[in-house]
Amino acid sequence: MHENQDVNIVSRYNIKPLMLLCLQTELDRGLSKNSIIELKRYLNEFSTYCECQDIYSVKELTPPFLKDYIDQRCKSAGPNLKKAIVWSLRKFGKHLALLQVVEDDPARNLRHPKFHPRSELPEYLSASQLKNLLEYAVNNLELRDFAIISLLATTGLRPNEIAGCKRKNVHPNRHCIHVHVKGGWIKETPVSASMASILTDYLSTRKDDCRALFVNTRGRPVSVSWIQRMVKSAGENAGLSLSLTCNHLRHTFGTHAADRNGKIVRKALMGHQRLGTTEIYTHLSPRHFKALMNLHPYQAIKEL
Repeated sequence: MHENQDVNIVSRYNIKPLMLLCLQTELDRGLSKNSIIELKRYLNEFSTYCECQDIYSVKELTPPFLKDYIDQRCKSAGPNLKKAIVWSLRKFGKHLALLQVVEDDPARNLRHPKFHPRSELPEYLSASQLKNLLEYAVNNLELRDFAIISLLATTGLRPNEIAGCKRKNVHPNRHCIHVHVKGGWIKETPVSASMASILTDYLSTRKDDCRALFVNTRGRPVSVSWIQRMVKSAGENAGLSLSLTCNHLRHTFGTHAADRNGKIVRKALMGHQRLGTTEIYTHLSPRHFKALMNLHPYQAIKEL
């Protein structure tokens, strides 16, 4: 009986089972699938390191031990990896403290690395470049492709958000679309009257039953890679001097949003969860984007 109690005590403090319990807890709390995968990866790496050091009990996890692990693991790595590892260890430390298997959270004082401000501002289209692109698109591309380029440029949506958008999420009469954005939350994205008109006209051409907002020639949802290739090709054919990407169009919108709105509104428009992420756009803000974004070439063509 005494031996069984000893075994139970040892099992209670064993690192691996507690890591599995931590992963299950985070999954139950709604942590995204990709985050769970990342958390599992970094915790498994840490578990392997602990075994190599002959450490199997969480009671042996001290702040200096965790710091030494991070220093060794991230010796030649960038700040993004260090941030991910610190994040995973802090998750595990909080879990241990919550279960009261340790007196104090050993990862409590671990800190994320400080990121230096961007050395380069994001590239974006000038007023004439955006005008040329939209005019080329409206005159030469299919309505679907033109609608995608217009959404990228006038809403700041990411290509994966557009690829994942459903027809039921589009509300032209309310001038908005509901989009699942980075971080797993749903953002109500406002669209202009011109953009609402483009989406309405495009949807009226659809004869299929696919729930996706944008489909390919086989009636299947378009992919992110397809959108990226289409945008690049449109930029080349429009005569742009840069190799156009979806990020260029997103940054172009960010420039416009930074000019017209404060940080809180800009955060909502761009789909950022942190205000600091929007700061970069305050360095741009040419005011002549206002008139350009309000006068979409599609509206002018419809009025002819």
